[in-house]
This record gives sequence, C-alpha cells and structure tokens, in this order.
Amino acid sequence: MIPVVTTSQMRNIDTAVIGDDIATGFSYMLKAGMGLFEAVEEMGLNPDADEIAIACGKGNNGGDGFVVGRMLIDKGYSVMCYSLSDGESLKGEARRAFDKYIEKEGNYFHFDDTEDLEGFGRFSLIIDALLGTGTKGNPRGLFAEIIKLINASKKPVIAVDTPSGLDNNTGQPGKPVISANCTVTMGFPKIGQLFYPGRFNIGKLIIKDLGYPREITEQFTSGIFLPTLEDLKHLMPSRKPDGSKFDHGLVFMLCGSRGMTGSAALSAMSALRTGCGMVHCTVPESAIPVLAVKVTEPVLHSIEETEAGTPSSTSTDSILELASSMQAAVIGPGISHNPDTGKLVRKLLSKISIPVVLDADGINAYKDHTEELKKHSGELIITPHRKEWERLFGQLPFEPVPLIENLIKTANEFSMTIIFKGSPTIVANSKGESFILPVGNSGMASAGSGDVLSGIIPSLIAQGCAPGDAAVLGAAIHGLAGETASDDIGEYSVVASDMVNYIHNVINKLSPVKTIGIIS
Repeated sequence: MIPVVTTSQMRNIDTAVIGDDIATGFSYMLKAGMGLFEAVEEMGLNPDADEIAIACGKGNNGGDGFVVGRMLIDKGYSVMCYSLSDGESLKGEARRAFDKYIEKEGNYFHFDDTEDLEGFGRFSLIIDALLGTGTKGNPRGLFAEIIKLINASKKPVIAVDTPSGLDNNTGQPGKPVISANCTVTMGFPKIGQLFYPGRFNIGKLIIKDLGYPREITEQFTSGIFLPTLEDLKHLMPSRKPDGSKFDHGLVFMLCGSRGMTGSAALSAMSALRTGCGMVHCTVPESAIPVLAVKVTEPVLHSIEETEAGTPSSTSTDSILELASSMQAAVIGPGISHNPDTGKLVRKLLSKISIPVVLDADGINAYKDHTEELKKHSGELIITPHRKEWERLFGQLPFEPVPLIENLIKTANEFSMTIIFKGSPTIVANSKGESFILPVGNSGMASAGSGDVLSGIIPSLIAQGCAPGDAAVLGAAIHGLAGETASDDIGEYSVVASDMVNYIHNVINKLSPVKTIGIIS
C-alpha cells in the first residue's frame, strides 16, 4: 500500500530525511529526475526530430526540471530550459542542478516577459517545473501568464510533481492551472491529486518512489493509503482445486421486492461471477416468478411479504435460520423504504453473526434509527453514497482530509467498515485506516451499479477474505470492471449488467488460475 500524504506531511518527510544537507537533497533530486526522464521516454519521442521545452520555477521544482534536462541532453534530445530565475538566485540542490545543466552546455533562457517565449509552440513536449505541491491560491503575475501560454500551445505536458496551480490538499485547481497529460509525483501521491476536479488536470499519474526510509514515512503519514495492483493481487482469495461449491463459500441475500427484482438479480450474479460457490436469495413471494426468469444459478427462497410486496418482518425467524448456515450476507438491494421492511432489517442486523454488507435500502432502514446501527451482531460493512450517508449521519465535508477524518471517526464509533461510493471511492475502517480507490468512470453512473458492488464483497468474504480486505478489493474490482466495460462499449452505453459481465476480466488479471494439464 502506498501512503497518501498532505503537502505538510510531505514537507515534514523531506525535512526529516534531507534537512539542510544539499548532497542528500541532490541525490533525491536525481531520483526524481530519472522518474521524469522515464516518463518522457514512454512518450516515444524522436531525439533527432523532437524538441523539448522545460519551464523552470525558482525552487526545487525548477531544480527537478534542470536535472531531467541534463539527462535528456545526454540522450540526444534538443532541450531548452526557460527559467524564471537567473540562476544566481537559486539555492541548495536547485542551484547544483542548474550548474550541472549549464556544464552540459544546455540551452537556457531567463525570461521576464511572455514576449520572450515567442515560438514556444514549436516544441513537441513541454515539461512543467514551475510550481510545487505546496502552492496555494491562484498563480499570479508571470507564473499565471506562462501557465496560460503552455495550455494554449496544445502541446503534450508532463508535470513535475504536480500541475502548476493545483492545490494538492483540496484537489481544487487554481485559475489558471496546468492541464497535464501526465504527472510524475515524487515520493508519494498527494491527497488532492486523487480527487476531482483536480484529477482532470493530473492526466496519467505516475508515482516515483524515491526510497524514503520507512521509519520516517511511518512517523509522518496518517494511515491513508492507495492500493497498488500488486496489493490487490495479494488480497485475492485462493481457489481450492479439490473444493466443492460449499468449500468456495455460501452467500445469503435479502434483496428485491415486487417491481424491484433487478437489484436482486444484479447482486446475485455479481456474487457468483466473483467466485463464491452458491448464492441463496430470500425474496418476497410475489417477486419469485419474475426473478426466476431473470436468473438461473442463484437459489431462490420465498418469504412472507407486506401488502406492498416487500420483505415482511414476520419472516425474521426463517431468514435467521437460513442465514446461519452461510459465510457472508448482503441486506438491502431493492427491498424498498417500507417501514415494516425497515423493522425487519434492524432485527436481522442485531442477530446475524456472520459478516453483513448493508447496502441501499438496508442503509435507509436506519433513517431516524441511526443509533440502532451500533447494535449489529457480526462484522458490518456499509456502502453509502453521499445522499444515503446524509440521511443517517448528516452533512459530510467535500474537502478530502476532513471528509476522510469524518469517515474514520464514524467507522470507529459504529465499529464498522465504510465504503463511501464516489469518485474516488473511499474505504474507511474502525482501525483508523482509509484507502482511496481512484478507479471507475462516468459509465458507472448508472442504475444498479451499487447492486453489483453489494454482490462482489460478500462473495469475497465467503471465499475467505477478511471483511476489511474484501471491502478494498471489492471496491477495486467493481471500479475496474466499470472501466473495462467502458473501454469496450464506451462510457455513454455501460449499464450495470455490463459490469457483471466484465468482472471475470478483472479477476483474471488479479489472480489467474493455473490448471494442471493432464491431456496435451
């Protein structure tokens, strides 16, 4: 897991590791420059034909620009560094980077007016090394003018650490702000880089590990993490080559009602596609005929219903008996806001001892009954979007840091794991940890998308995942399935059932199962 930091945390790490030691600071600057150089190389430019401009600011961000400039010259590229400093005013490792660039006879131009940048559009690539991650407020003066000029050039841009003008704590873009094709951020991702609207300006985010000592980073980070692909692979439950459907886990579901069978179908099929052995759906009697046409593989159990065709509290005992033989449960998709159904949900959650995913109408059952949510018997995962959250817990901040602090506080107070659905999705647990999942896209903004997530998570738990791990892995699978579907179909056209149909693509990448070939 990669720690996610605020700008002050990153500054504290740099101070603890580097301090005033210019030699140490320059060694880290060289690593940063290599990350930038590799990003340029990935763009497939031709050193014999393509010219590169580097816009350098007055601090270490500009120093990174001079370092990568020198590396590009060594590779044969034609480079021009435009600097807001005359070189003499640079200090520390930035000055050392400048001097070594000049030693290479690198082209350098100190400009103090945008008229000095005539012909800027001839370059094939622009590297933005103007302003660092600590910037707040709107860029002013010449900084603002060159940002506008870079954006107007319509040339590809690689941003050094951050697009100049972006607030790396809040994710709010300044006016103006660089629109980068790629951002190479140094050390650790900054929290504002993972949230909209700033993510529009980041482009592809590359995290360059600078090798900071772990004991120092642990001292100054705060338990916010970005899972990597390798992390997700490690979380995947293993398959049992000789196992039956019972060995791969049984999932219980209370979902669906008259006219809302689609939610039950989506949740059930996503659970099966994720790999559990069986799904048992308890559904109001009048919904059974319709649901039986929609799905074949899940086992359907008829339960008593209200006059509105929703699950009735009179079925509490039969539901508890069935759930007792399962490994994980989901309660909520499509069960309605009916008061008696809400009463049923609250009874069940206080008695079911297996891990429960509470989703959609299951969450809504606690409107005006928020304190009762603390009475859950087993481990609990809730999956609210912002409106569902506000019905139970009130307003939630929009800025990333206070938002996450609020989620963690509530997770601790209610002894549960929260999957806060959005872009990005955030998983917060009662241990004070949170995980940011910047996956998915607008194609997932479609009815039924949450039902797919509600099936993935209990399936992973039933297969052996710890509930907290299942929350992180399940949210990632959900988002990546949406992305994969959008790649094939297009973001406009994705519907929830498409996400179900692409779950296998994601799982195959995370945990390819190798079979033993007996007959060749």
